[in-house]
Amino acid sequence: MSKRRKAGAFAVLLTGTLLAAAAPAAAQLQWSSKDGSQSFKVGLLGQMQAEEADVAGSDDTSKNLSFRRLRLIMGFNLSDKLSIFVDTDSPNLGKATAGVKDTGNIFIQDFAATYKFAQAFQLDGGLLLMEQDYNHNQSAASLMTLDYGAYTFNESTPTTSRTGRDYGLRARGYVADDHLEYRLGIYQGVRGTNNSNEFRYAGRLMYTFFTPQVGLFYRGTSLGKTHSLSIGGSFDKQEEYHNYAGDFYLDQPLGGGNSLVLQGDYNQIDGGKFLTTLPKQDDVLIEAGVYFASVKLQPFIQYASEDFKDPLRIDETRDTFGIAYFLAGHNDNVKLSYTRIEPKHGDSRKQINLQWQVFQF
Repeated sequence: MSKRRKAGAFAVLLTGTLLAAAAPAAAQLQWSSKDGSQSFKVGLLGQMQAEEADVAGSDDTSKNLSFRRLRLIMGFNLSDKLSIFVDTDSPNLGKATAGVKDTGNIFIQDFAATYKFAQAFQLDGGLLLMEQDYNHNQSAASLMTLDYGAYTFNESTPTTSRTGRDYGLRARGYVADDHLEYRLGIYQGVRGTNNSNEFRYAGRLMYTFFTPQVGLFYRGTSLGKTHSLSIGGSFDKQEEYHNYAGDFYLDQPLGGGNSLVLQGDYNQIDGGKFLTTLPKQDDVLIEAGVYFASVKLQPFIQYASEDFKDPLRIDETRDTFGIAYFLAGHNDNVKLSYTRIEPKHGDSRKQINLQWQVFQF
């Protein structure tokens, strides 16, 4: 197919997606006990995605129609002290790898049971999204861009985590009128021979100016509704492995419902002799976007880099340019992006993604 015909096909797909996405978002589903002491809420997240990407070391172009994420989400309030959040996922459902489509593997993505002794001291237990940087802890449903940074979860596979999640127990609390958050947890980590390794420890401090954040997950673009500046730092350590991070997140209203979003994350990672598949590296993520309320559009850019300390490994950067159309906020939106992948050695590659998100919770 010629480049002109491929561009035309992609435009037709974009138009069809926009028309489909124009349907209004459904109402929230929630049930409560007669006395109001208990409640149950259910929702979903679907991110249907079209992708066209150059194949490394080949003249071929990979093309896919699939689900980037497909999640069932549930929340339980069992008392004024005890709550449970749980969701499932089947990521990349239908996406082909080497010609074989992913037929689906539904699993528990998050399970967080929270007991709130007080606002300043809460305990989270279960399968938890770990501390790390701001982007690592954002909700996938409220991202400004189509996805997290390309290197945000680099530690996951070597630490036998599930997309940044591990099994453990964490203390979490909010002080200084909820502006200062702390998180400190103990996790399974890599158990090793005879399950005898030391446990994994992680912690985080974040100060949020203006509008505080007091939830399990950090918010993404608020589409001009929230004024927020968060500055944070974190550590993740098990034996010789460590990941130290620093980050900031700005959501600045500009008047008239418009807003500016700016995020920066830096991770210094070293698996040491403990995790030899996780080489010493510095990872950077920077993204920015401006929301125009009158047309519900948010152009954005994202820069991500992976800088290895071993000269035998190949550094890489990714530059992404895109635009999001928020028909009904995060409940119903369409995003289109173009990414240029630049390895330090070797040919650059391009990737085009179109995503339609439906979300309710």
